[in-house]
Amino acid sequence: MPQVWKIRRELTRLVQQIVGLPSDAFSYFLGSRYYDLFLSGKRRSLSGAQGSSERKAVYLIFPVNGLLPTHIRTLEYLTSKGLSVTVVSNRPLGQEDEMKLLKLCYRYIERSNFGYDFGGYRDGILSLRQNLSNTKQLVLINDSVWFPISSETDWLDDVDTLGVDFAGAGSNYGIPRVEPTTFRDLTFNYRTDHKNFHYCSFALSCGENILRHPGFLQFWQHFPLSSKKKRTVRHGEIGLTSWVLKHGFTHGETLGVANLRQYLDALDDGRLLEVASQVIVPEDRRMKRVKDNLRPQMERLSRDDLTNFILTATARQGASYALAYFSIFELGYPFLKKSPLWLDLETSDISLRILEKVDTPAAREALEEAKLLKLRA
Repeated sequence: MPQVWKIRRELTRLVQQIVGLPSDAFSYFLGSRYYDLFLSGKRRSLSGAQGSSERKAVYLIFPVNGLLPTHIRTLEYLTSKGLSVTVVSNRPLGQEDEMKLLKLCYRYIERSNFGYDFGGYRDGILSLRQNLSNTKQLVLINDSVWFPISSETDWLDDVDTLGVDFAGAGSNYGIPRVEPTTFRDLTFNYRTDHKNFHYCSFALSCGENILRHPGFLQFWQHFPLSSKKKRTVRHGEIGLTSWVLKHGFTHGETLGVANLRQYLDALDDGRLLEVASQVIVPEDRRMKRVKDNLRPQMERLSRDDLTNFILTATARQGASYALAYFSIFELGYPFLKKSPLWLDLETSDISLRILEKVDTPAAREALEEAKLLKLRA
């Protein structure tokens, strides 16, 4: 007999889909036109001091607390790698911050916050459209993460090592999802053919084969902008990834989620237990309840149970969240998501401990910002 919560969930989902049909249709057919006709006139574009290069980046920021040292650090990393950077802000900056930014970037665009990160990426890419055919690499990155928090690895070097047309810092929906309470039944099998599979938008790299394809610019020109986050994910992260796969471009991600089971198998028992206890689950309530129930008995769980718990949390919450502790301290991963600081108390504490333990100049800057985010949350 079906569980009551499953029936309720599916009925709720059906009602939401029916109610959302008119706005879905508006976003899909008219979202970009609405922005171009009514909101783009408020956009400001200023030239910065940096020259142009054949490797470019669009850096999307949402500076609620103004331009921070962590923004400057990301920007300086990108420019140190030879990228000319177009900074797009979904929120106005003060004059002093704006002047500081213009000394470090190629172009600065200020826009209305419509379309989330993909709305900002769109404006940045369209501002570069005359030069896309001569561009060897285009990086899309946003400030939903602290990056780089350490120098153990170099993300753009890792992208070059992958040697693919389209690279992400992480991916979602590559691991099969099971119900949290049945995590022991998970069979690990990383695949990229799930309808929702996507590379995460906080850090993406597009190579010249993609940039020279006429469909790439068309994707952004006709992108269905929306003020709804879920629709932006569906048309943005999932849509762009689907476009890349459909056209046969090579692709991959630097975190190595496909190798996660091998990584975990290589840990000793104590380290595996530590990684399991530091899994970050800020939004999946059922997964969080499973972790809460397992916590008192975690030391008694078998290696298989600990491993499957980690894999299930990763599948359901996403690698960039769930695996933060593991990926940073075992793999030297240079990204840390910010949102756990305000989504959940436990995940906030784990994130703070990560930054304290990393203890690099970049991590100390991020830690000061993180404490402020937690206090305001």
